[in-house]
Amino acid sequence: RRRAPRPPGSPAPSRAGRPAPAILAGGVLAFYAFIGFEDMVNVAEEVRDVERTLPRAILVTLGATTLLYVLVALVAVLIAAPAELAASDAPLALVYERASGWNPAPISLVAIFAVANGALIQIIMAARVFYGLARLGGLPAGLAAVWQRTRTPVAATLLATAIAMVLALALPIVRLAEITSFLTLIVFALVNGALLALKRREARDPAGAPAPPWRVPWPVPAAGLVLSLGFTLYQAGRWGGLAGF
Repeated sequence: RRRAPRPPGSPAPSRAGRPAPAILAGGVLAFYAFIGFEDMVNVAEEVRDVERTLPRAILVTLGATTLLYVLVALVAVLIAAPAELAASDAPLALVYERASGWNPAPISLVAIFAVANGALIQIIMAARVFYGLARLGGLPAGLAAVWQRTRTPVAATLLATAIAMVLALALPIVRLAEITSFLTLIVFALVNGALLALKRREARDPAGAPAPPWRVPWPVPAAGLVLSLGFTLYQAGRWGGLAGF
């Protein structure tokens, strides 16, 4: 059935009622909640039996986190209406107060510690990246310095802390989460693309490297590459639309 043409001069139909753009935008923002499990890779040298332990730790972390978030979301929509949650500046505090009848200050304190813990994890990850790049010559050699007392890259940690503080003070929390998710999705796309390239090289020369204890079929990184690029391009287009491009 053909849709009747819109009369000249009439406004374009609104997309506010369409769920797909809202779901995609929420997915990019919610992706920030999953950031952190991949940071375990940056401390792989500190793990015993890393080839066996680390993949299992990542999968267990993803599964437990997903289950926890689904349960929290389910409880939230059962206690308060979605529109009410969307209009609240602190939806979890609203749910806590509605369910318990108590002051939401404790849950706000928990949120502060959770955000601080997430920031510390990102600082550790960024410091390890700076340290590794400095050792390879990609950054100044001073960032590869290790304090003998703690055996940690202090200079790289201080640089990561300074960058995190500047970004936290300069940007709103929602925009900062969007930018963090956007950059992480780019990294994930590159990692999945690199894994596909490694699998192609391995297929050409199967005897060139020892078989790893965990072998991922090629559709997994292919799907990760497509999804990461899809979310990245959507977010870039969304920012371009908001900027008027």
